[in-house]
Amino acid sequence: MKQIRFYSLILFIICLLGACNIKRHVPSNSYLLVKNNVHLPKETQVDKSKVESVIRQRPNHRTLGFRLKLRAYNAIDSAKVEKDKKRLLSRYKRKNKRRLKRQKRINERRIKRALKHGEDFYTPKVIELKDTIDPKLPIRGRIKYGYGEAPVIYNPSLTQTSKEQIELFMQKKGYFNASVRTDPDLKDKKKRAKVDYHIVPGDLYFVDSIFLRNENATIIGIYNKFMNESEQALIPPFRFDADALGKMRKDLSEYMKNNAIYGFKESYISYEIDTLSHDKNIKVAVDIAKRYVGNDENQVLKPFASTIVRNVTFHLLDTITYDGNFKIKELDPRGIVLGPYDQVPTFDTLRYDWYDGRNAQLRTATFVYNGELTTKAELIEFQNYLEETNYYKGKFLPESYSRLLNMGVFKTVKPEIQENEDNTIDVHYYLTPQKQQSFSFEPKGTHANSYLGVSTSFNYQNRNLFRKGQRLKISFSGGFESQPEIFASSAEENVLQDGTRSFNTLEFGPSFELDVPGLFPISMNRLSKNQNPTTTFSAAYNFQQQPYFKRQTVQLNYLWKFYDIFRTQVFTVGIPLIGGIQFVRIDKTEAFESQLQQQNDLFLINAYSNQAIYKDAAVTYSFTNPDLKQGTITFNYGFNFDMAGMIVGLITKDKAENSNGFKTFLGQRYSQFIRLDNQFTLHQYLNNQSLHYRLQLGAGVPLENNGLNLPFDYSFFGGGSIDNRGFRARSLGPGAYKYYLDSNRTVTQLGDMRLGASFEYRFKISKLFEGAFFTDVGNVWTYNEDPNRPGGQISKDFYKQLSVSSGIGVRLDFTFLIVRLDLGIPLRNPALPDNAKWIFQDKQPYIQEGIDRWGKNPDTGEYYYKDLMPNPFRPQLHIAIGYPF
Repeated sequence: MKQIRFYSLILFIICLLGACNIKRHVPSNSYLLVKNNVHLPKETQVDKSKVESVIRQRPNHRTLGFRLKLRAYNAIDSAKVEKDKKRLLSRYKRKNKRRLKRQKRINERRIKRALKHGEDFYTPKVIELKDTIDPKLPIRGRIKYGYGEAPVIYNPSLTQTSKEQIELFMQKKGYFNASVRTDPDLKDKKKRAKVDYHIVPGDLYFVDSIFLRNENATIIGIYNKFMNESEQALIPPFRFDADALGKMRKDLSEYMKNNAIYGFKESYISYEIDTLSHDKNIKVAVDIAKRYVGNDENQVLKPFASTIVRNVTFHLLDTITYDGNFKIKELDPRGIVLGPYDQVPTFDTLRYDWYDGRNAQLRTATFVYNGELTTKAELIEFQNYLEETNYYKGKFLPESYSRLLNMGVFKTVKPEIQENEDNTIDVHYYLTPQKQQSFSFEPKGTHANSYLGVSTSFNYQNRNLFRKGQRLKISFSGGFESQPEIFASSAEENVLQDGTRSFNTLEFGPSFELDVPGLFPISMNRLSKNQNPTTTFSAAYNFQQQPYFKRQTVQLNYLWKFYDIFRTQVFTVGIPLIGGIQFVRIDKTEAFESQLQQQNDLFLINAYSNQAIYKDAAVTYSFTNPDLKQGTITFNYGFNFDMAGMIVGLITKDKAENSNGFKTFLGQRYSQFIRLDNQFTLHQYLNNQSLHYRLQLGAGVPLENNGLNLPFDYSFFGGGSIDNRGFRARSLGPGAYKYYLDSNRTVTQLGDMRLGASFEYRFKISKLFEGAFFTDVGNVWTYNEDPNRPGGQISKDFYKQLSVSSGIGVRLDFTFLIVRLDLGIPLRNPALPDNAKWIFQDKQPYIQEGIDRWGKNPDTGEYYYKDLMPNPFRPQLHIAIGYPF
């Protein structure tokens, strides 16, 4: 019944949208522009979509084929919006009047209080008034003018401008004789217009010669090197393309700066195009202007030359470590008076010079400060790429800036370069230290493993421990979370109510994390600056209490992290055996223990047992590319690889097994497994719309001492608000396991392998609201056969066991928080029998399985399956925090 209501609502919305007349605001004798058609010969070497992008007048925006913005504009009467604005303005004026009276009363009391105490002044109270000059739009106005879009009326003059823009675009792409013919199709009765742009490209011109016109030997040498080595260099013959030449101009400029040419700018490069040849070939001359320095009156010519870094100076603008009164001791004797925005002067100097006879280059720099250096000199110098006596490279300045800022020690970093009369430069870094210690209290809503909860944490952070850039964070956190029952009730409704709607889990514990620059215990001076490594020590204790058990976890980590300069890549590796250690202790209730033993489910017994994990390898990698297609596409890839128990297995290979058939180490059973998890995501941004794709591939192999399945914390789960949203969290799979025929089924299903893919289309509705349509595909499988879950083991038919779900979503964007509501509909349930897996297929095979399994109630004559079997296509509403991916 609920499904019928839902689909009826969707049908009603579609009918309502269809009933709106999109031409209701089109004036008489005018036409609504509905389509632009670009006709381009197939052999033309130009992207049709780029031609369409230069057209000046485009039809109203479409969302999944509907002109929703236009319909929203048309659906609201502008006269009613004006009435709303007048009412809102009157309300604002009344509020302002009351606020001014209140402000007057408060200030009169303050004046009396000041006079009573003999004070000559008082602080007036100023109450913020509502804006009556430019008031915000009422709700209908925000929908109509904020989200809505006025009809695009066909304009012949804009069509003519578009024709000229297309011809200009074609000329830039090498079609110098291109012409465009426009053919408007105006429908009087329908009041609609379509415009056809017929392009005759003409002949395509090619560049057969590109050469430099310059007499500077240094410039000539670098230009020749660029043309021979750079992938961005255009080598004749090539099709004339103004955009490609522009890109080469930009790349050549960067190449010059990165080859020691200081002061070089893209604007110095210009092209002269020779099109006088009669054979459709073009010659391109590259000119590089001369450089002048100084102001207008004292400009002098300074030829380009290779530039060397002469001095590097770090200015630590603080008095944190100064002993005594800095103003009295240092500023007053020198007659220095600092304004509120003046830079703190520095008076102490340190010359840092480290060289042990093995380094290829010296590491030298000058430090100016007050009192003592707040951060060790070798650590600060390690972040700088513009080293003394080395050639200048333009890319080194932003890279050094990024490294210094990412230390987390300095609040501001301001680099400056001073050019000397000879071909040298001096580099200055002005550094303002960050506040070293901080405390924070963070109450928050949580969303872990698809379950909502509330938690809070008290944190202490030291950003510069021992003045060595070491970051220490100590936290104590606790909270409540909604976790499902372990075993399912007979009715699915009870599972939903009792298992996922109550805060039944208490969790708390302290954690410690220390980040140390470099690869501890290796000395930083022996590392390459390109490595940018960090060593992380962490420890955490977690206590979790559920109605069925108490779970204690102790985790220790010793990791080496490697970053690239701009931190788009992070590579983490754990030290073998001690890089990741985890101890899990579970104290189960007698009832829960009895139920586990009664079911004799080896998978569950293994998941809810005491374990120790000693990782031989713990490797994670993440990569982000935010610059694809000028930032309109972002690609992310990450993987986690874990291997545990191999070294401990060698240590205990001659040790006897315990009564349960497992070997122990230090009195505790240890886990053995290999696990790899991969995730690919791609985000494509199109104005107020975006497309999002995700692919998840994960697999784990439980080994000899581990049992039949992976440890619980390393298992894969399907379903929920961040996975397959047509299914409840952790309820999907494994494989084709027929959960609905198992009276002893568990709510939480786990697997050793995962395959999942998701697509999501997001669109802005208003500044606060965002809509989405999504589709999720996937499932989880077990590596070993589980007699309690037949059909759950991975097989060659795994692709036939994929679930499919789709749905709609709404997001509330509070800037600091995204609240998400997704309604997912399962379209394909792989557990169902053949010819009944899809939502549109006959349900009789599914019902027949229930009849065959449960039979009839002899007292009532009713089939048991009606009470015992859940609706396999029941829509799921998920409330979550943040985007799913």
